Amino acid sequence: MTMKLLRGMMQKIETLNRTLYYVGSLAIVLSAFILTYEVIVRYVLRVPTIWEIESSVYLTVMATYLGAAYGLKDGAHINIDLITRLLPKIFTKKLSLVTSMISLVFCLLLAWKGWVMWWEATSKGWRSESLWGPPLTIPYFFLPLGMTLLSLQYVSLISEIIEKRGGKSNGS
Repeated sequence: MTMKLLRGMMQKIETLNRTLYYVGSLAIVLSAFILTYEVIVRYVLRVPTIWEIESSVYLTVMATYLGAAYGLKDGAHINIDLITRLLPKIFTKKLSLVTSMISLVFCLLLAWKGWVMWWEATSKGWRSESLWGPPLTIPYFFLPLGMTLLSLQYVSLISEIIEKRGGKSNGS
C-alpha cells in the first residue's frame, strides 16, 4: 500500500515538474525577447534602460532551477560515463544508487539553506542594488523551490532503483 501511495505522489510531483519545465521554457523565450528589446531600445532608439539585463538573468535562473527536476526525470543531466560503461551492470546499478543518495543529500542541503536565505531576504525586505532595485525575494525563491523539487525527484529515482533491485532479487 505504501509503494502505491508513494507512486501516486511521485506521479503528481512529476506532473508538477513537467509543468514547471514548460514555465521555465517560456521564461527563456521571454528572456530572449527582453534582451532583443533592450538592444533595439538602447542602440537603435538611444534610450537608456535599467531593468532588462537583470530581469533576463532572473528569468534564466528561474528556468534553470525549475527545469532541473524534469531534466533528472528524463535523464537529460550531463553524464560522464566513460568509465562506468566498462564496469559490470550490477556495479553500475549500485553506483547509481549511491550517487543518487549523495546527490539527494546535497540537494536537500541546498534547499534548506536556500529556504533560509529566501526567508531572510523576504523578512528583511532585501532589494537589488541596481537602479531598478527589484525585491530579491522573487529571484531567491527559485533556488530553494528548484532544489526541493529536485530532491523529491531524487527520492522518486532512488525508490525506483530500489524497487527494480528488489524485483530482480525476488525472481521477477
